[in-house]
Amino acid sequence: MRVTPQCDSINTITICQTDSVQANPAVDFDGTNYVVLWNDNTVGLDRILAARVTPGGAVLDAGNHVGETDVDEVYPDIVYNGSNYLAVWCHYSDPYGVSGRFVSTQAQPSGSAITIATTETYKYITPRIAYSGHNYFVTWADMLPLTFNFNIYGQLIDADGSLVGDRITIADESAPEIQPTIVFNGARFLVAWNDSGTIWGRYVDTLGQCQGPSFPISESTGRTRSNPWAIASDTNFLVIWEEDYTDQDIYGNVDLVIGTEENDGAITPVNPCFPTIIAGQLPLPAHGDYCIYDITGRQISTTRLQPGVYFLEIDGEITAKIVKVR
Repeated sequence: MRVTPQCDSINTITICQTDSVQANPAVDFDGTNYVVLWNDNTVGLDRILAARVTPGGAVLDAGNHVGETDVDEVYPDIVYNGSNYLAVWCHYSDPYGVSGRFVSTQAQPSGSAITIATTETYKYITPRIAYSGHNYFVTWADMLPLTFNFNIYGQLIDADGSLVGDRITIADESAPEIQPTIVFNGARFLVAWNDSGTIWGRYVDTLGQCQGPSFPISESTGRTRSNPWAIASDTNFLVIWEEDYTDQDIYGNVDLVIGTEENDGAITPVNPCFPTIIAGQLPLPAHGDYCIYDITGRQISTTRLQPGVYFLEIDGEITAKIVKVR
């Protein structure tokens, strides 16, 4: 469905409607048209199809096959790099794995398919892709053959489609980690995933190396959370997910803050932590060097603080997130 900037509905457009199953759509925009991907079972195998859609809602293609042949392809994702797209998907039949292919702005395949990774299974792989302006980073889940546990992996890909280095392990805890999502904020990637019903994340730099340990994004109470999705603004990340509360609801976290360092312009995310909610004065330490930052990462004075979200740094380390309600 198209919506106006005021979120008023306009109408629903049909992109592909045949007697077979079409599922798992993905989309990006190239400045002129959208290119939509989905897996389509029209010919008895799931294939990755692509179609252009104009901003006015006109569908320009019936669905061009942009994937491989003789293998089931599902769960596509796509990203635009300024001149063309790179699409990724996983194999639903043997040989299992993650593949990709460049797609032109005309929704046509360009070059040969790229083998990104081989996997142990087809379940829960769901590859996702982001672009840094120089390289791509693809993340997916895969099963360990001996323990049947699932981990999160990633692979850096250069602008020509060549793999850069080996795949990296992003999350390998004892609990199963599935349903990864990824976003680039202008400085580094954030990968988030479902870890046995809790949403976790980890930063990956533009060279494809993990930065720091994994951290919780959602609470870890008894409710089940799944299917995270992430996006970045100039100041912070928004990670959203489904949560089984009274029924199935949508929750999110905007507390992964992107602060700025005025000395060199480097972007420095503040580590997430669960908040202390107060009314009145901030609880400040009696000893040690400390600073208070607001949600933009700016250091502020502690006098006459307005209600808002603040971060307490002691001896160079963020130790608390404080929500001042009045």
